[in-house]
Amino acid sequence: MYVLIHTAAWVAISQTDRWEDRFLESMMLGLDVLPIIGIPTLLIAVLAVSVHKRMGVVRFRVLLALPLILCAWPLLYIGPPENVCQVMAQIAFAALIPAPLFPQERLGRADGQGRPSPDRR
Repeated sequence: MYVLIHTAAWVAISQTDRWEDRFLESMMLGLDVLPIIGIPTLLIAVLAVSVHKRMGVVRFRVLLALPLILCAWPLLYIGPPENVCQVMAQIAFAALIPAPLFPQERLGRADGQGRPSPDRR
């Protein structure tokens, strides 16, 4: 999912360039920054989602978006369109990632009863 969001962001970036012949250059730059931005983003997201237990989903996603935005810092020296589109991609990824990664209803509770807790109505 992250690779598709990243690709969509860089297609948008390439369309905002003033010169039409720079489409391939922009897409290659997007491919080059994918490991630099994508790997830390995925590590932070998977770690955060796997330990997410007691926080509301909306609050969790907002708090997750903050460190994911910081992963886009290498683009500060490239230019505003790249920054804005990549930050929007990071926020979209934080909004779309499943939280929690393994819902309690699927796994069953630790005491083996398999019923959801009363506070999860």
